[in-house]
Amino acid sequence: MFGKETVPYHVYSAQGLGRTPGGRLQPMSAFGRRATLLAALTVACGCGPSTPPVPTIRFDIAADPANLNPLFAHPDAGNVDQTLAHLAFEPFYDLDPAGRTVPELVTDVPSVSNGGLSADGRTIVYHLRPGLRWSDGVPLTAKDVLFTLHAILDPANPVPSHEGYDLIDRADAPSALVVRFHLRRAWAPAVATFFTYGTSPQYVLPEHVLRAQAPLERAAFNAAPTVGDGPYTFVSWTRGDRLTYAANPRYWRGAPAVARLDVRIVPDPQTNLTLLQSGALDFNLVAPAQWAALRRSGAALRYAQAPTALIAGIALNVTHPPLDDPRVRRALVQSIDRAGISAKIALGRYPVADSDRPRFSWAYDAGVREPAFDPPAADRAFDAAGWLRGVGGVRRKHGVPLELTYVQFPETTTGVRTAEVVQRELFERGLDVTLKSISNAQLFLPAREGGALAAGRFDLAYVPWAMGADPDDRFLLGCAGGAKNYMRYCDPAVDRLEAEAASEPDRAKRQAAYEEIDRRVARDVPIVYLFNPTYIYAYAPRLAGFAPNAFVPTWNAYAWRLK
Repeated sequence: MFGKETVPYHVYSAQGLGRTPGGRLQPMSAFGRRATLLAALTVACGCGPSTPPVPTIRFDIAADPANLNPLFAHPDAGNVDQTLAHLAFEPFYDLDPAGRTVPELVTDVPSVSNGGLSADGRTIVYHLRPGLRWSDGVPLTAKDVLFTLHAILDPANPVPSHEGYDLIDRADAPSALVVRFHLRRAWAPAVATFFTYGTSPQYVLPEHVLRAQAPLERAAFNAAPTVGDGPYTFVSWTRGDRLTYAANPRYWRGAPAVARLDVRIVPDPQTNLTLLQSGALDFNLVAPAQWAALRRSGAALRYAQAPTALIAGIALNVTHPPLDDPRVRRALVQSIDRAGISAKIALGRYPVADSDRPRFSWAYDAGVREPAFDPPAADRAFDAAGWLRGVGGVRRKHGVPLELTYVQFPETTTGVRTAEVVQRELFERGLDVTLKSISNAQLFLPAREGGALAAGRFDLAYVPWAMGADPDDRFLLGCAGGAKNYMRYCDPAVDRLEAEAASEPDRAKRQAAYEEIDRRVARDVPIVYLFNPTYIYAYAPRLAGFAPNAFVPTWNAYAWRLK
């Protein structure tokens, strides 16, 4: 069984992984909740009976994390788990706001030119930074990397995705600071995926802590990861209220200048805006409409803008009639004024998207276009598909009204306003759309835990997809194994092109494949693409070093300081 194995220091094989019983985190006792609350309040105020206030940065997240062990981090619209993971754990390398690589746990990013990547793309060599230590003082070595890789691939562990990692057929550690991955076949996104910004990011975990906590799905570490390698260490979590972190004195760059972080859990966008304006928060993501209101109010705040790797759109469940008919899907996108939504709701800060490529991606093709807003054409298309207006103006086919359920989550101001506009515009075309609000946390859960998207309990759903640093998007559009293919879309030609692009080392050929994928998807419309946001963060003048990147605002928490 995996829980009883010792991961070999020198070699790892993908074969022979065992299984362990599944399980859940146990709820805290009443005593535990009271004790944690007391600790959280003490840390939040940065004081004890006779101690002076501790310098503290305060920000919020939209929901409780699903899991604090990054192995099991859940994707959600607020990127909650990843935002927190970046505080206590380091990737192999990071990306700055300009998209430049920043080596973290490794000394350099593997490439053919530096000898880290073999010419055939099947062997990757990573050199760990000398002197790395976990927050408890234990050295971080290749042994931890191999342990984590084993955990990612162990079928007993419900990780969000194995994509790419499952191509590693052998890994070994020639020394304590060198790790080699051997792939069954070349996979172009490998370096941009393994232990960095893949579509399901993973981080190296402390083998000496977790080897005694099997099965990992039920490990105490999942709710209290008190040992990490990032700039901050976990202190406490009071569910529904806040988390606290303390500066890590053993962090490889040195202890951060700010001693404490107070992370509040605030689902309501208006409440967190009020907290920001009152000075109770030091930074917060704001919607374009909120940004405009803040500027008009003359609030003493500064602003940081970050083009993101997010693509927001409306997932169409193509297994639900009539959305299984491409003619209906094309008519639907022709009914929605996407440019108007961008201009009026997002104030032009969120440019219209027509594919899942962020505008800064080398695979972005400005020539790809979904069907344009054209209400008369939409009416003709609905009529041609047999959906004719009946009593009350609602379209019917064989006596069945064209009724759809649109799922959205209340934690996003822009998403809520978008849903209302889409409902009205589709009503004008004869569609009866019911809006259903589901919390961000519930919406993005796995199907086994009742997640509405994963279980397919919707017709239309507002989804912000977090794309990876590499343009590989099989996770979104693939027929099989598409972890975020909530649409249930499947085109064998797209699958073939995805496989070709992922195995092709030549960037120009990969780009051509992705352009063809994007054209086919724009024709089929499994997603009504809305926008690729440029996020706006408002922050207090006292906060320095705040520079969010395309993925998370916490990537450089080590550089934050208070004036």
